[in-house]
Parts: sequence; structure tokens; C-alpha cells
Amino acid sequence: MLCSHDFWYSPGDTVHFLARMALSLLLGFLPGLAPAADAAPLRFGVFPRWNAQIMVADFTPLAQALGKALERKVQIETDKDFASFMQRVYAREFDLIHVNQLQYLQAHDQAGYQVIAKLCETADCTIRAVIVARTDTAVHSVADLRGKTVAFGGRDAMVSHILARELLRQHGLPPTDYRAVFAKNPPNALFTVYNGAAAAAGVGSPVFERPEIKRRVDVNQLRILVESDPIPPLPIAVRGDLDSGLLKRLRAALLDLNRGSEGTALLTRLGATHLAAAEHADYARLARLVDTQTHAAP
Repeated sequence: MLCSHDFWYSPGDTVHFLARMALSLLLGFLPGLAPAADAAPLRFGVFPRWNAQIMVADFTPLAQALGKALERKVQIETDKDFASFMQRVYAREFDLIHVNQLQYLQAHDQAGYQVIAKLCETADCTIRAVIVARTDTAVHSVADLRGKTVAFGGRDAMVSHILARELLRQHGLPPTDYRAVFAKNPPNALFTVYNGAAAAAGVGSPVFERPEIKRRVDVNQLRILVESDPIPPLPIAVRGDLDSGLLKRLRAALLDLNRGSEGTALLTRLGATHLAAAEHADYARLARLVDTQTHAAP
């Protein structure tokens, strides 16, 4: 038999009960206070530097590691080409992005993204452009490219086009003195010269370490004509309106990947040695090479 005192609450119990109910309602209806497990996935856009399928496969372990650290799903996305991908960046579809240096400047200027880290592929955390030619041709110097075809890794490729073109100019070969052709990506630019469809190619130094290059190219049949000065490597940036607390946790999670065998393994898969913190000033100096509004070097 139930008695009335079975349902009786003291004033203190009532206050605690109401407080718990109010907190539950807040967590249920306010997105910013919802548990991490119920939050929408973080969308991580990676530019199609290589084949799109390769990019997704290579970056998925990184996304999983970040998701584990943040207790929130991180979803890798890319697109078929640079232009399609950047349209989504300008629309601010992604919470964080991995892009080339030119694309970062464009994303910063036009969509408010802020760099937080850089993916280092060398011990000194820099990247260089190189001009390569086949060893069985008469091309031994930049001067030998006058009037010939030079392949680049896409019009918006920072290293394998813009920096490579500047390198040629510095060595006395302006764009008017050769025919430029543009591949879909840097590996395809290298294939173009390797297969004899161009006299030379502008590529980034890390391209020679790509598995698909090692399988299909005998690097002993290529010579490096010139190499550029170093610039900062490819950045990772976040939307400017990302929650400050989440931003700090995300940066910490990225840098924590430098520790332990799991982080080493996933970085190796990306062709990277480590991650380092980065600031906008690291990349702002590159603006002299490009017009971020027209996507072209002056």
C-alpha cells in the first residue's frame, strides 16, 4: 500500500530535481551545449593534390585519430579538381581544410579561414619547386627550354606552377618564352615530361616520394635543372567562426600526432615527417607571388 509520504520531496530535493531537468533541456535544445557524441561531424576538406580516391584513403586515418581525440566524428571530403573543391571552400562547407599555399591565401581572403598547423614533409618543414627534364634529351639548363613545352601541375598549383614559373623567370625564362601546359595534378605533370609530351615539368620536391610515381617512373631518367628557395609547406586551416574551445582542442590533437607509433604511422602514410603549429604570417609573405582574386601570378 502506497502512502502519501512515498511521493513527498523536501524543498532541497525539489530544487535539485528542477535544476537537473533544466540542464537536460538545455543540453537537448542548445547545439553548443550538446554532448560531443551527438554533435554533427566535423567536415575536413582536403584538396585533390593527388588522385581524389588516394587523398580520401590517405587522410581517413588522420580523421579517425582526430575524431577519437575530440570525441566527435571527423569526415574527410574532397572533389574532382581544384576549381570544384575551392568553390566549396568559398561556400564555407568545411570546418577545417588541408590546401596548398595559394588556396589558403584565397580561403583566408574570401572565406575567413585561419591556418593553425602545417603538414611537414621534410625535417626543416619547407617545400621547394623543381624543374625536371629527361636525361636523354638536349635539355641541360633552363635556357634550353626556350621555345619548348613546360608542363605544370594545374593553374592553381602553388608549388608546381606558380613557384615553378617564378623559378624559371628568375633564371631568365619569362612565360612568353615557352609554351605552358597544365596537367590535372603534379604527378600528371611529371608523367607528361617522363612520357616525352613536354620538354620539362615544374613539380614540388615531394612528388618523387609518391608511391604511384615510384611505380611508374624511373627517376634515374630524370634530371633536376633548378630548384627554388624553400617556402612553408601545405597548411591546415579552420573556419574563422569555429568555436574557440574546439579550435584549441583541434590544434592540440593535431600536434599530439607527433607522439607515439600510431601518429607516426598515419603521418608516414601522408608522406609527412611531423606537424607543426602555424600562423597566417607564415603564408602572408607568399602573397607577392599571386593575385588571390584572379587565382594567377602577376
